[in-house]
Amino acid sequence: MKRIFILFCIFLPFFSFSQIGGLNSYSFVNLEISPRVTAMGGAFFAVYDNDLSIGVTNPSVLNSKMNNEIMFNYTDYISDINCLSFAYARDINNFGTAIISVKSFNYGDLVLNNSIGDSLGMFSASDQIITLGFGKLLYEKLMLGVSLNLLNSNYYIYSSLAISSNIGVTYLNLKKNFISSLLVKNLGRQLTTYNVNESLPFEIQFALSKKLAHLPFRYHITYTNLSRFDIKSPFKLKSQTNFETGNLEVKQETFAKTFLRHIVIGGELNPFNKSFFIRGGFNFQRRFDLSLSSYPATTGFSWGLGFKVSKFRFDYSRSSFHISSYPNYFSISTNLSTFGL
Repeated sequence: MKRIFILFCIFLPFFSFSQIGGLNSYSFVNLEISPRVTAMGGAFFAVYDNDLSIGVTNPSVLNSKMNNEIMFNYTDYISDINCLSFAYARDINNFGTAIISVKSFNYGDLVLNNSIGDSLGMFSASDQIITLGFGKLLYEKLMLGVSLNLLNSNYYIYSSLAISSNIGVTYLNLKKNFISSLLVKNLGRQLTTYNVNESLPFEIQFALSKKLAHLPFRYHITYTNLSRFDIKSPFKLKSQTNFETGNLEVKQETFAKTFLRHIVIGGELNPFNKSFFIRGGFNFQRRFDLSLSSYPATTGFSWGLGFKVSKFRFDYSRSSFHISSYPNYFSISTNLSTFGL
């Protein structure tokens, strides 16, 4: 069975028709809504516990601790955009751990205009993701997982459908409280299109985290976009006029800055090893592309809290995307086994 599972994960990419592009369709698939993930920078990270939100993105960390866990998330995003999600996991004896997740992104009511600007009323737009994932501990320190995602978009009278997969490999060393993961995201293709075929936002990421031996603190580092080094935004202003000389000056980005765009860092403090967590993170790419040069403020930073009350766990986080944009993330989770289910 292990050999079959390994072969399935190896050959799945060749049947997924993935493409590496600049601008892609279905970008919403990369929108993180987990309070824990967004609090620590907004990129997936490697951890081995019962948090379902980590397993939805990285199926290789699915494990028996998640058995019968259920989680609900709500995201108050930018403007009228919001997201609701649900996840449930089940451990299958001697086989592995499976997870199902449903996400729905609602973009609010939009004004419908004709070609000359006359208002024709209102219309709605939404995206949905249905995820089925499976993860298994293959050997003592090696975990492998794969997930399939059905992506659906509905804008006005138009719709589009796609299928994608995530494949993850995780190295786990519990004695040293160290874990690392390699994740291949968004392998797939469109099934139905609006007009022409477009590529999905394919990406390879690597993450590692370690819990300190003498301090209740876990840090994580994620390197995004392993398949492409130059990831700066094509819409970022690359030149400006020098008001003293009147000359147009072209901005040249250094190697160090280009490298840092890939890095996301974060940490989680668990004071007194109790059911209370303080989290924080920083996203360099977000800072470089979305901050105002005259007033960068806290763009790129994020923070959050987590705590347990009775049988329920609550998590909250807040991210700074821009001086005008501070999304809020909420989640509640529990284990149905504590209720005898």
